[in-house]
Amino acid sequence: MKSLFALLLVVGLSSGLAAMSNDIKEGGLVEKIAAKTAAPVQKKSPAKTIVAATTAETKSLGAEKKGVSKERPFYPSYMTVKVENHKKITPESWTDPKVCAQCHPRQYRGWNGSMHSNAFKDPIFQALWAMAEKQTGGKMRNHCGGCHSPTGTALGTIKFDPKMGKHGGFTADPISEQGISCDVCHTISGSNIGETAVLEHGNTSIILSPGKVKRSSLKNAKSPFHETKYSEHHASSRFCGNCHNIFHPYNNFPVERTYDEWKYSIYSQNNIQCMDCHMVPVETAIRVADQLKPPQDLDKTTISGFAGVMGPYRKVVHDHAFVGGNAVVTAALSGKKNYNHDQAIKRLQTVASLKFYLIQKKGRLYKLKVKVTNDRAGHHLPTSLTEVRQIWLEVVATDDKGVELMRSGTMKKDRSLPADTVIFNAHAVDKNGKATALPWEITRFTQVNTIPPKGYKYGKYAFNIPVGAKSVTVTAKLHYRSFSQAFADLLLGEGKLEVPSVEMRSITTTYQVKDAKLVVSSNEPKH
Repeated sequence: MKSLFALLLVVGLSSGLAAMSNDIKEGGLVEKIAAKTAAPVQKKSPAKTIVAATTAETKSLGAEKKGVSKERPFYPSYMTVKVENHKKITPESWTDPKVCAQCHPRQYRGWNGSMHSNAFKDPIFQALWAMAEKQTGGKMRNHCGGCHSPTGTALGTIKFDPKMGKHGGFTADPISEQGISCDVCHTISGSNIGETAVLEHGNTSIILSPGKVKRSSLKNAKSPFHETKYSEHHASSRFCGNCHNIFHPYNNFPVERTYDEWKYSIYSQNNIQCMDCHMVPVETAIRVADQLKPPQDLDKTTISGFAGVMGPYRKVVHDHAFVGGNAVVTAALSGKKNYNHDQAIKRLQTVASLKFYLIQKKGRLYKLKVKVTNDRAGHHLPTSLTEVRQIWLEVVATDDKGVELMRSGTMKKDRSLPADTVIFNAHAVDKNGKATALPWEITRFTQVNTIPPKGYKYGKYAFNIPVGAKSVTVTAKLHYRSFSQAFADLLLGEGKLEVPSVEMRSITTTYQVKDAKLVVSSNEPKH
C-alpha cells in the first residue's frame, strides 16, 4: 500500500489525476499502477501466449511474440487505432495536407518543409532507422516508425529497401511518406499513457481515430468540409509528450526526455505549453520565455488572425512549423535555406547567454569560468537525442601582442572537437559499458551535462598573464550542431554531408593589466 500511495502521489503532483483523465479511460492509469505494484502471485503452469498479429507484416518484423497482441498490434509502439464500426483503414482514411491547405493556407505553409513534414524522409533518421533494422532484425521498426510515420505503421505499408543509401532505407504509401501530416495530429483521439511500461507519455502512446471528425483546441470551430470536436488534449504538452518522450522499448531506459524536462520546469509551473513556444514566431517565443506568460496573456502580439478561411478572428492562431534547433535537414531536403531553416537559426541564437567570471589564483595565474545560461528553452539544452546533439564552448585568450594564452573547443580540420572541449550533452554506453550513439544499444548514461530550463552550467579554464603584457582579451563562443561529423559519416558515408554548426552566442572582453593583475570592472561578477 505504501508503494502504491507513493506512486499515486508522484502522479498527482506531476500533472494531476484530474487532468490525466482527458488522456486515458477513467481509472485506467490507477488500475495499471495497482497491477504493477501488487504483490506477485504464484502462477500455475504458464498458459499459451496469445500472439494474434493483426497483419502478416507484423510477423516479419522480428517482434517478440510476447509483445504482439490485440492491445499492442504495433508492438513495441503503444499506438492503437480506433475507428467507428471497425472500418478498415486505408491511405485514404487520412486527408492529404494539400487538401487541408485550401482552408488552412497559413498552417500548411508552416508545416510544409518542417521537421514534422520531413519526419519520414529525413535522411539522417532514415539511415539510423536502417541500421537499427539490420542490427535488431526489425525489432525497432514500429518503435521508430510509430512516431515518424504513424499512418504507415498503422497501415503496414512501410517497407525496407536494402538498396537505398549506405545502410538501406524505407518506403511507404504517399500519404505516410509525408510524416506527421495534418490529419495525423488532428485525428488523435486520446492517449495510451496507462498502458506504457513507465506509466508516462511516450513511444507513440496515441489513439488514432481517422475519419471525418477533426480534433483541435478550438472550442467553437466549424467547417463545411469536416466535423469538428474540441480536444483539451490538443492544448496540452501531454499531447506532444506522446512522441517527444522516448524510452528504450526493451530496457525502458529514458533515451529522450524532452517532455519530462518541460514537465518539471518553471514553464510547466506557469502553464506554458510546448506549442506556446514552438507554434509561434521566434519574437513571440522570446517574450513568452522572458515574461513566463503564455501567448494569450501577452499584449501586442502578431499571432492573431484566422485559423480557417471562413472562421472567426482569433487572438492566437498557431503556426504549424514546429521550429526547434534543426537547421540542417530542412535546408538539405529543400536544397536551399527557407523559413524553417531561418527560424531555427534565430531560435538557437536567442536561447542562451554567456558571462565571464575571473578569479586570480596565484601570482599571474587566473581561473576563467564561462557561465552558460539556458534563458529561453522550456527543456534542456540540448534536448532529444542528447548523446548525439552537441553544444560546446570555444574559448580563446590572447594578450595585446596577439600571443595566445589559452585555446579550447576550436574545431579541427576534420570537423572533430579536441578532447578538452567543454560539451553540453550526454554520454551513453551499451550493456558492456562501451560508448555508443545508437539509441537501440543504450542502457544508461554515464554523464549528463545538459542545461535545464532557466538553469546554467560552467566551462572552466586557466591561463597565465605574460610578463610585459598590457592587456588580455578573452573571447567565448557557444556553438551548436545536431550531430557530429563522424556521426554523419557513419550514417551517410564520408563526404556526403558537411555538418554545419551554428554560432549561438559570442562575447569578447578586454582586460587591462595593472601591477601584474587584470583590472576587472566593478560591475563584473568576481566569483
